[in-house]
This record gives sequence, structure tokens and C-alpha cells, in this order.
Amino acid sequence: MLNALITVLAPVFITAGVGYAWARTRLDFDTLLISRLVMNIGSPALVFSGLTKIDANGSEFGTLAIAALTTLVFILGANVAVVRALGLPLRDYVHPITFPNWGNLGLPLCLFAFGDAGLSYAIAFFVVASVVQFTVGVMIAAGEFKPGFILRMPMIYAVLIALVFLVAGITPPKWLLNTTDLLGSMMIPLMLLSLGVSLAELKLTRLREMLGFAIYRYLLGVGLGFAVASLFGLEGAARGVVVIQCSMPVAVFNYLLAVRFGGLKDHAASMVVLSTLISAAGLPLLLPFLL
Repeated sequence: MLNALITVLAPVFITAGVGYAWARTRLDFDTLLISRLVMNIGSPALVFSGLTKIDANGSEFGTLAIAALTTLVFILGANVAVVRALGLPLRDYVHPITFPNWGNLGLPLCLFAFGDAGLSYAIAFFVVASVVQFTVGVMIAAGEFKPGFILRMPMIYAVLIALVFLVAGITPPKWLLNTTDLLGSMMIPLMLLSLGVSLAELKLTRLREMLGFAIYRYLLGVGLGFAVASLFGLEGAARGVVVIQCSMPVAVFNYLLAVRFGGLKDHAASMVVLSTLISAAGLPLLLPFLL
């Protein structure tokens, strides 16, 4: 079991650690360029490749997407209730503690834990998170609905094109599959490097308050993961992916949206760092129940 844990966790932590060390030594890292490559090229290519490779597990993939949406609805509802009970402003607190890191951290963990099947299931979570983040998430962060954001998302078009192939029962041409495989393969290492760089650059503030939210967020996610997996009757890799994705920390993108729309960026930064550390510490304890 120890060897299995090392096999899963070492590539993720080492790659993120390289990004962290890179930033701490003040070497150049164009975060804006990398994020644009990931969002506009890597993510759509990986999603298209993953969706068009769905075979007998297509129905289970759909179940995972519904499970992901169910998870986000419960997390959002719970967070609204908690923040209201504490008398805190919804816009500044709900968004930073809601949307999980189902991309940078969740995708590679599910890949190394469960192989290609795990990655395919994890992509279902990633697609749902991206769509909801760019609609409901942006609306919460901005205080208004901005449809232009979702219309500019290449991933939306990648999903639609992939669904055309799936519904028509047509296998995409080999050159297209090879191209999207190649472009999509850059996404996971770039996302992990970017995560490490972000953790090195973000600063902690209001440590006690944000630590409380980070612990709450982790326990909520893990509890929901097991509950949702049981609700949908999932087993094996599908169950493992649901629990792993639900245990993921809040996404770095929450901080970027807080900066973009004038939210409490220091609060968001603290949540990203603390929730990531807590999730990382919990993974060795959680994985033995899933592998």
C-alpha cells in the first residue's frame, strides 16, 4: 500500500514542488501565458480527447458529470448557509470556498490513482466545474451575470464538437485524435507547475479565520464525496474519483476572479494555500480507502 501511495502522490507533489522552487528562486515564469495555454489549448484538447474516447463507460461518465453537478450544488448551498449564519458578506466569502481544484490537482491524482479510466471520469468533474465556474462563479464574484465569459470559453466548443461525434456514433479521424492527445498532454504538467508557482506567490492573511474555513471545506468535501458516491451507487475507479475530486482544495482561479472583480483577494489567497495544504496532508490517509 505504501508503494501504491508513493506511486500516486510523488509525481503530483514533485511536479508542483518544482513549480514552487522555481518561483522561490525568482526564475521567470509567465503565469499569464501558461494560464492562457492551459485554458485555450490544453484544456479543450484534453476534454475533447477524453470525451471521444468514451466507450462502454459512456453512461458512467454521464453519471459522474451529474455527480459533479450534485456536489457543487450541495457545496454552494452549504456555504451560503454557513456564511449567512456567520453574518459575513456572501460575495466575498462564498465564492472563494466553493469551487474546487478539479483541474490542476484533481486530474493528475485521478490519472495516477486509476489510470486512463480515472482521468476520463475526472474530466467529467473538470468540465462541469469549468462551466459552472464561468457562469455561476463569475456571477457571484462579479455581482452580475456576464454571458460573454462562457461564450469565449474554447472548452465549451470542444465539448459540443465531441458530443456531436458521440451522438452520431462516429470515431474522429486519427489525425484529430493524435493532435488533441498531443496538445492535451501538456495540460497536466503545466497545471501542476502553475499550482506550485501560485502557492509560492500567494500570501496568507487572517490565518485563524481562513484556517477554520479551510478545515470546514475539506471535511465538507470528503463527507460529500462518500455520500455522493453511495447515492449514485458508484464503485471502483468511479467511486475513487468522486471522493478524490470532492476532497480537492479550492481552486487558484477563485483568487484570480477575486482580483479581477475587486473581491477580498487576500482572503481568497489564504483559502487556496491553506486548503491545498490540508488536502495534501489528508491524501495519504484518504487514498488507502479508495485504491
